[in-house]
Amino acid sequence: MQEENKNTFGNRLKLARKMAGMSLQDLADALENKITKQALSKYELGLMNPNGEVLLDVAKVLEVRPDYFLKKNQVELGQISFRKRNSLSKKDEDSIVEKTRDYVERFLEIENILVVENKFNNPLENLKINNKKDVESAANKLREVWELGSDPITNIIETLELKGVKVLLIDAVDDIDGFAVFTSNGIPVVVVNTRDKPVERIRFTIIHELAHLLLKFSESDKLTNKEIETLCHCFSSCFLIPSKMLIKMIGGGKRTYIAIKELILIKEYYGISIRALLHRLRELDIIIPNYYQRWVIYLSKEYGSKKEPGKYKGEEKSKLLEQMVSRALSEELISLSKAAMLCNTSINEIRKRFFSAN
Repeated sequence: MQEENKNTFGNRLKLARKMAGMSLQDLADALENKITKQALSKYELGLMNPNGEVLLDVAKVLEVRPDYFLKKNQVELGQISFRKRNSLSKKDEDSIVEKTRDYVERFLEIENILVVENKFNNPLENLKINNKKDVESAANKLREVWELGSDPITNIIETLELKGVKVLLIDAVDDIDGFAVFTSNGIPVVVVNTRDKPVERIRFTIIHELAHLLLKFSESDKLTNKEIETLCHCFSSCFLIPSKMLIKMIGGGKRTYIAIKELILIKEYYGISIRALLHRLRELDIIIPNYYQRWVIYLSKEYGSKKEPGKYKGEEKSKLLEQMVSRALSEELISLSKAAMLCNTSINEIRKRFFSAN
Protein backbone atom coordinates (compact mmCIF):
# COMPACT_ATOMS: atom_id res chain seq x y z
CA MET A 1 0.00 0.00 0.00
CA GLN A 2 2.89 2.35 0.80
CA GLU A 3 4.36 1.82 -2.66
CA GLU A 4 0.97 2.51 -4.23
CA ASN A 5 0.73 5.79 -2.36
CA LYS A 6 4.10 6.86 -3.82
CA ASN A 7 2.88 6.21 -7.36
CA THR A 8 0.30 8.99 -7.39
CA PHE A 9 0.45 9.72 -11.11
CA GLY A 10 0.34 6.05 -12.10
CA ASN A 11 -2.66 5.31 -9.92
CA ARG A 12 -4.55 8.37 -11.11
CA LEU A 13 -3.69 7.63 -14.74
CA LYS A 14 -5.20 4.17 -14.42
CA LEU A 15 -8.37 5.57 -12.83
CA ALA A 16 -8.71 8.28 -15.51
CA ARG A 17 -8.17 5.73 -18.27
CA LYS A 18 -10.86 3.47 -16.85
CA MET A 19 -13.16 6.47 -16.40
CA ALA A 20 -12.75 7.17 -20.13
CA GLY A 21 -13.45 3.51 -20.92
CA MET A 22 -10.05 3.07 -22.58
CA SER A 23 -7.51 0.27 -22.64
CA LEU A 24 -3.80 1.08 -22.70
CA GLN A 25 -3.81 0.50 -26.44
CA ASP A 26 -6.88 2.75 -26.88
CA LEU A 27 -5.08 5.54 -25.06
CA ALA A 28 -1.89 5.08 -27.07
CA ASP A 29 -3.93 5.21 -30.29
CA ALA A 30 -5.76 8.36 -29.16
CA LEU A 31 -2.37 9.94 -28.44
CA GLU A 32 -1.40 9.07 -32.02
CA ASN A 33 1.41 6.93 -30.61
CA LYS A 34 3.31 9.96 -29.30
CA ILE A 35 3.35 7.82 -26.18
CA THR A 36 3.50 4.07 -26.62
CA LYS A 37 1.39 1.49 -24.88
CA GLN A 38 4.53 0.19 -23.16
CA ALA A 39 5.40 3.66 -21.83
CA LEU A 40 1.88 4.17 -20.54
CA SER A 41 2.06 0.83 -18.76
CA LYS A 42 5.33 1.87 -17.10
CA TYR A 43 3.71 5.13 -15.96
CA GLU A 44 0.85 3.21 -14.34
CA LEU A 45 3.26 0.81 -12.65
CA GLY A 46 5.40 3.68 -11.33
CA LEU A 47 8.44 2.60 -13.31
CA MET A 48 8.60 5.89 -15.23
CA ASN A 49 7.50 9.47 -14.56
CA PRO A 50 6.07 11.70 -17.31
CA ASN A 51 7.30 15.14 -18.25
CA GLY A 52 4.97 18.12 -18.33
CA GLU A 53 4.20 17.81 -22.04
CA VAL A 54 3.18 14.16 -21.66
CA LEU A 55 0.96 14.99 -18.70
CA LEU A 56 -0.85 17.70 -20.68
CA ASP A 57 -1.33 15.43 -23.71
CA VAL A 58 -2.73 12.59 -21.59
CA ALA A 59 -5.03 14.95 -19.65
CA LYS A 60 -6.44 16.37 -22.89
CA VAL A 61 -7.23 12.94 -24.35
CA LEU A 62 -8.75 11.64 -21.11
CA GLU A 63 -10.72 14.89 -20.63
CA VAL A 64 -9.51 15.60 -17.11
CA ARG A 65 -7.68 18.55 -15.62
CA PRO A 66 -3.88 18.04 -15.39
CA ASP A 67 -4.03 18.47 -11.61
CA TYR A 68 -6.31 15.40 -11.45
CA PHE A 69 -3.15 13.30 -11.68
CA LEU A 70 -1.65 14.98 -8.62
CA LYS A 71 -4.49 14.23 -6.18
CA LYS A 72 -3.49 11.70 -3.55
CA ASN A 73 -6.82 11.04 -1.89
CA GLN A 74 -8.88 8.23 -3.30
CA VAL A 75 -12.41 7.33 -2.25
CA GLU A 76 -12.92 3.63 -1.64
CA LEU A 77 -16.30 2.32 -2.75
CA GLY A 78 -17.96 -0.64 -1.05
CA GLN A 79 -19.54 -3.63 -2.73
CA ILE A 80 -21.48 -2.43 -5.77
CA SER A 81 -24.59 -4.23 -6.92
CA PHE A 82 -25.48 -2.94 -10.39
CA ARG A 83 -29.00 -3.00 -11.73
CA LYS A 84 -27.85 -3.99 -15.18
CA ARG A 85 -28.26 -6.34 -18.08
CA ASN A 86 -25.79 -9.18 -18.62
CA SER A 87 -24.63 -7.38 -21.75
CA LEU A 88 -22.98 -4.55 -19.76
CA SER A 89 -19.28 -4.78 -20.62
CA LYS A 90 -16.51 -4.73 -18.02
CA LYS A 91 -15.08 -1.63 -19.72
CA ASP A 92 -18.37 0.28 -19.36
CA GLU A 93 -18.79 -0.95 -15.79
CA ASP A 94 -15.29 0.25 -14.84
CA SER A 95 -15.93 3.60 -16.51
CA ILE A 96 -19.10 4.19 -14.50
CA VAL A 97 -17.42 3.19 -11.24
CA GLU A 98 -14.47 5.54 -11.80
CA LYS A 99 -16.74 8.44 -12.81
CA THR A 100 -18.59 7.87 -9.55
CA ARG A 101 -15.37 7.79 -7.54
CA ASP A 102 -14.14 10.99 -9.19
CA TYR A 103 -17.44 12.79 -8.55
CA VAL A 104 -17.51 11.84 -4.87
CA GLU A 105 -13.84 12.82 -4.45
CA ARG A 106 -14.53 16.28 -5.88
CA PHE A 107 -17.64 16.66 -3.73
CA LEU A 108 -15.75 15.73 -0.56
CA GLU A 109 -12.86 18.02 -1.44
CA ILE A 110 -15.03 21.14 -1.71
CA GLU A 111 -16.83 20.16 1.51
CA ASN A 112 -13.43 19.91 3.20
CA ILE A 113 -12.35 23.32 1.85
CA LEU A 114 -15.53 24.93 3.21
CA VAL A 115 -15.37 22.87 6.43
CA VAL A 116 -18.85 21.51 5.71
CA GLU A 117 -19.81 18.55 7.87
CA ASN A 118 -22.56 16.67 6.08
CA LYS A 119 -22.72 13.46 8.08
CA PHE A 120 -25.33 10.97 7.00
CA ASN A 121 -27.73 9.34 9.44
CA ASN A 122 -30.06 6.55 8.35
CA PRO A 123 -33.46 7.12 10.02
CA LEU A 124 -34.55 3.62 9.00
CA GLU A 125 -31.58 1.59 10.23
CA ASN A 126 -33.48 0.01 13.13
CA LEU A 127 -36.45 -1.09 11.02
CA LYS A 128 -36.69 -4.68 9.79
CA ILE A 129 -38.36 -5.02 6.42
CA ASN A 130 -40.36 -8.19 5.76
CA ASN A 131 -43.17 -7.08 3.45
CA LYS A 132 -44.83 -4.20 1.61
CA LYS A 133 -46.58 -3.00 4.75
CA ASP A 134 -43.19 -2.55 6.42
CA VAL A 135 -41.94 -0.74 3.33
CA GLU A 136 -44.82 1.75 3.37
CA SER A 137 -44.23 2.43 7.07
CA ALA A 138 -40.55 3.04 6.32
CA ALA A 139 -41.37 5.45 3.47
CA ASN A 140 -43.77 7.38 5.70
CA LYS A 141 -41.21 7.52 8.52
CA LEU A 142 -38.52 8.86 6.19
CA ARG A 143 -40.82 11.66 5.04
CA GLU A 144 -41.65 12.42 8.67
CA VAL A 145 -38.04 12.47 9.93
CA TRP A 146 -36.90 14.53 6.96
CA GLU A 147 -39.86 16.90 7.56
CA LEU A 148 -41.20 16.56 4.01
CA GLY A 149 -44.89 16.36 4.87
CA SER A 150 -47.20 14.81 2.29
CA ASP A 151 -46.72 17.30 -0.54
CA PRO A 152 -44.83 16.61 -3.78
CA ILE A 153 -41.03 16.71 -3.54
CA THR A 154 -40.01 19.15 -6.26
CA ASN A 155 -36.33 18.20 -6.40
CA ILE A 156 -35.40 14.71 -5.18
CA ILE A 157 -31.67 15.19 -5.77
CA GLU A 158 -31.53 18.44 -3.81
CA THR A 159 -33.45 16.82 -0.95
CA LEU A 160 -31.07 13.86 -0.78
CA GLU A 161 -27.91 15.94 -1.08
CA LEU A 162 -28.96 18.17 1.81
CA LYS A 163 -29.30 14.98 3.88
CA GLY A 164 -25.78 13.80 3.02
CA VAL A 165 -26.52 11.50 0.07
CA LYS A 166 -24.34 12.04 -3.02
CA VAL A 167 -26.35 11.67 -6.24
CA LEU A 168 -24.74 11.32 -9.65
CA LEU A 169 -26.70 11.34 -12.90
CA ILE A 170 -24.90 9.75 -15.83
CA ASP A 171 -25.70 9.36 -19.51
CA ALA A 172 -24.45 5.84 -20.07
CA VAL A 173 -25.16 2.77 -22.18
CA ASP A 174 -28.67 1.33 -22.04
CA ASP A 175 -27.43 -1.78 -20.22
CA ILE A 176 -27.54 -0.16 -16.77
CA ASP A 177 -30.25 1.58 -14.72
CA GLY A 178 -28.13 2.55 -11.74
CA PHE A 179 -26.64 1.43 -8.45
CA ALA A 180 -26.23 2.47 -4.84
CA VAL A 181 -23.16 2.08 -2.66
CA PHE A 182 -21.59 3.27 0.59
CA THR A 183 -18.03 4.57 0.58
CA SER A 184 -15.57 3.11 3.06
CA ASN A 185 -16.27 6.01 5.44
CA GLY A 186 -20.05 5.61 5.30
CA ILE A 187 -21.09 8.13 2.66
CA PRO A 188 -24.15 6.96 0.69
CA VAL A 189 -23.93 7.31 -3.08
CA VAL A 190 -26.73 6.90 -5.62
CA VAL A 191 -25.96 6.67 -9.35
CA VAL A 192 -28.71 6.74 -12.00
CA ASN A 193 -28.52 6.44 -15.77
CA THR A 194 -30.66 9.13 -17.41
CA ARG A 195 -30.40 7.94 -21.01
CA ASP A 196 -33.82 7.93 -22.73
CA LYS A 197 -35.60 8.27 -19.38
CA PRO A 198 -38.30 10.87 -18.58
CA VAL A 199 -37.91 12.87 -15.38
CA GLU A 200 -40.52 10.88 -13.45
CA ARG A 201 -38.67 7.62 -14.14
CA ILE A 202 -35.38 9.19 -13.03
CA ARG A 203 -37.04 10.29 -9.78
CA PHE A 204 -38.45 6.80 -9.24
CA THR A 205 -35.06 5.17 -9.88
CA ILE A 206 -33.24 7.54 -7.51
CA ILE A 207 -35.54 6.55 -4.64
CA HIS A 208 -35.39 2.88 -5.63
CA GLU A 209 -31.60 2.97 -5.29
CA LEU A 210 -31.91 4.92 -2.03
CA ALA A 211 -34.08 2.09 -0.72
CA HIS A 212 -31.21 -0.34 -1.29
CA LEU A 213 -29.08 1.83 1.01
CA LEU A 214 -31.60 2.54 3.76
CA LEU A 215 -33.71 -0.60 4.12
CA LYS A 216 -32.58 -3.53 6.22
CA PHE A 217 -34.29 -6.60 4.85
CA SER A 218 -35.11 -9.34 7.32
CA GLU A 219 -32.68 -12.25 7.00
CA SER A 220 -35.17 -14.66 8.57
CA ASP A 221 -37.44 -14.50 5.51
CA LYS A 222 -34.55 -15.08 3.08
CA LEU A 223 -35.93 -12.73 0.46
CA THR A 224 -34.83 -13.35 -3.12
CA ASN A 225 -33.22 -10.61 -5.20
CA LYS A 226 -36.45 -10.31 -7.20
CA GLU A 227 -38.49 -9.88 -4.01
CA ILE A 228 -36.07 -7.22 -2.75
CA GLU A 229 -36.34 -5.35 -6.06
CA THR A 230 -40.15 -5.45 -5.75
CA LEU A 231 -39.97 -4.01 -2.22
CA CYS A 232 -37.61 -1.25 -3.37
CA HIS A 233 -40.08 -0.38 -6.15
CA CYS A 234 -42.82 -0.24 -3.52
CA PHE A 235 -40.70 2.05 -1.31
CA SER A 236 -40.10 4.43 -4.21
CA SER A 237 -43.80 4.65 -5.02
CA CYS A 238 -44.84 5.14 -1.38
CA PHE A 239 -42.18 7.79 -0.82
CA LEU A 240 -43.04 9.78 -3.94
CA ILE A 241 -46.76 9.87 -3.12
CA PRO A 242 -48.04 8.73 0.29
CA SER A 243 -51.04 6.41 0.16
CA LYS A 244 -53.31 8.83 2.00
CA MET A 245 -52.66 11.48 -0.66
CA LEU A 246 -53.17 9.08 -3.55
CA ILE A 247 -56.45 7.88 -2.05
CA LYS A 248 -57.50 11.47 -1.45
CA MET A 249 -56.80 12.45 -5.05
CA ILE A 250 -58.36 9.35 -6.65
CA GLY A 251 -61.24 9.03 -4.19
CA GLY A 252 -61.86 6.42 -1.50
CA GLY A 253 -63.32 3.00 -2.18
CA LYS A 254 -63.05 0.83 -5.28
CA ARG A 255 -63.02 2.37 -8.75
CA THR A 256 -64.40 0.53 -11.76
CA TYR A 257 -63.44 3.32 -14.15
CA ILE A 258 -60.69 5.95 -14.03
CA ALA A 259 -60.30 8.64 -16.67
CA ILE A 260 -56.82 9.08 -18.13
CA LYS A 261 -56.99 12.79 -17.24
CA GLU A 262 -57.17 11.91 -13.53
CA LEU A 263 -53.94 9.95 -13.75
CA ILE A 264 -52.21 12.63 -15.80
CA LEU A 265 -53.03 15.28 -13.21
CA ILE A 266 -51.58 13.17 -10.38
CA LYS A 267 -48.51 12.37 -12.47
CA GLU A 268 -47.86 16.02 -13.27
CA TYR A 269 -48.37 17.08 -9.65
CA TYR A 270 -46.36 14.40 -7.81
CA GLY A 271 -43.82 13.52 -10.50
CA ILE A 272 -44.57 9.81 -10.66
CA SER A 273 -45.42 7.78 -13.76
CA ILE A 274 -48.92 6.64 -14.65
CA ARG A 275 -47.72 3.03 -14.74
CA ALA A 276 -46.43 3.33 -11.16
CA LEU A 277 -49.71 4.95 -10.09
CA LEU A 278 -51.78 2.16 -11.61
CA HIS A 279 -49.64 -0.50 -9.97
CA ARG A 280 -50.09 1.27 -6.65
CA LEU A 281 -53.87 1.51 -7.11
CA ARG A 282 -53.96 -2.23 -7.67
CA GLU A 283 -51.88 -2.81 -4.53
CA LEU A 284 -54.32 -0.65 -2.56
CA ASP A 285 -57.28 -2.66 -3.94
CA ILE A 286 -58.75 0.50 -5.44
CA ILE A 287 -58.81 -1.20 -8.83
CA ILE A 288 -59.10 -4.95 -9.48
CA PRO A 289 -56.28 -6.89 -11.21
CA ASN A 290 -58.30 -7.34 -14.38
CA TYR A 291 -58.86 -3.59 -14.75
CA TYR A 292 -55.16 -3.01 -14.06
CA GLN A 293 -54.22 -5.42 -16.86
CA ARG A 294 -56.53 -3.61 -19.25
CA TRP A 295 -54.66 -0.38 -18.46
CA VAL A 296 -51.28 -2.07 -19.03
CA ILE A 297 -52.40 -3.33 -22.43
CA TYR A 298 -53.88 0.05 -23.36
CA LEU A 299 -50.71 2.00 -22.44
CA SER A 300 -48.49 -0.46 -24.27
CA LYS A 301 -50.63 -0.38 -27.39
CA GLU A 302 -51.07 3.40 -27.49
CA TYR A 303 -47.70 4.62 -26.23
CA GLY A 304 -45.25 1.71 -26.38
CA SER A 305 -43.32 0.15 -23.52
CA LYS A 306 -41.65 3.36 -22.26
CA LYS A 307 -43.79 6.36 -23.18
CA GLU A 308 -47.08 7.53 -21.69
CA PRO A 309 -49.31 10.62 -21.72
CA GLY A 310 -48.70 13.65 -19.54
CA LYS A 311 -45.48 15.50 -18.82
CA TYR A 312 -43.98 16.27 -15.43
CA LYS A 313 -42.44 19.73 -15.74
CA GLY A 314 -40.01 19.54 -12.83
CA GLU A 315 -36.31 18.85 -13.26
CA GLU A 316 -33.80 16.76 -11.39
CA LYS A 317 -30.36 18.31 -11.28
CA SER A 318 -27.51 18.34 -8.79
CA LYS A 319 -26.69 21.92 -7.83
CA LEU A 320 -24.98 21.64 -4.46
CA LEU A 321 -21.43 21.03 -5.69
CA GLU A 322 -21.48 24.07 -7.98
CA GLN A 323 -23.08 26.16 -5.24
CA MET A 324 -20.25 25.26 -2.87
CA VAL A 325 -17.61 25.98 -5.53
CA SER A 326 -19.25 29.38 -6.19
CA ARG A 327 -19.16 30.14 -2.47
CA ALA A 328 -15.50 29.13 -2.19
CA LEU A 329 -14.63 31.39 -5.15
CA SER A 330 -16.55 34.30 -3.62
CA GLU A 331 -14.72 33.86 -0.32
CA GLU A 332 -11.40 33.56 -2.20
CA LEU A 333 -10.74 30.15 -0.71
CA ILE A 334 -9.91 28.62 -4.09
CA SER A 335 -8.44 29.76 -7.40
CA LEU A 336 -10.13 29.62 -10.80
CA SER A 337 -7.93 26.64 -11.62
CA LYS A 338 -9.06 24.81 -8.49
CA ALA A 339 -12.70 25.61 -9.25
CA ALA A 340 -12.26 24.20 -12.75
CA MET A 341 -10.79 21.00 -11.30
CA LEU A 342 -13.61 20.63 -8.77
CA CYS A 343 -16.24 21.08 -11.50
CA ASN A 344 -14.22 19.01 -13.97
CA THR A 345 -14.32 21.72 -16.62
CA SER A 346 -12.17 24.48 -18.13
CA ILE A 347 -11.25 27.80 -16.57
CA ASN A 348 -13.11 29.61 -19.38
CA GLU A 349 -16.25 27.64 -18.55
CA ILE A 350 -15.88 28.59 -14.87
CA ARG A 351 -15.67 32.27 -15.87
CA LYS A 352 -18.87 31.90 -17.91
CA ARG A 353 -20.76 30.08 -15.13
CA PHE A 354 -19.80 32.25 -12.20
CA PHE A 355 -18.67 35.65 -13.48
CA SER A 356 -20.57 36.36 -16.72
CA ALA A 357 -23.13 38.56 -14.90
CA ASN A 358 -20.47 40.74 -13.24
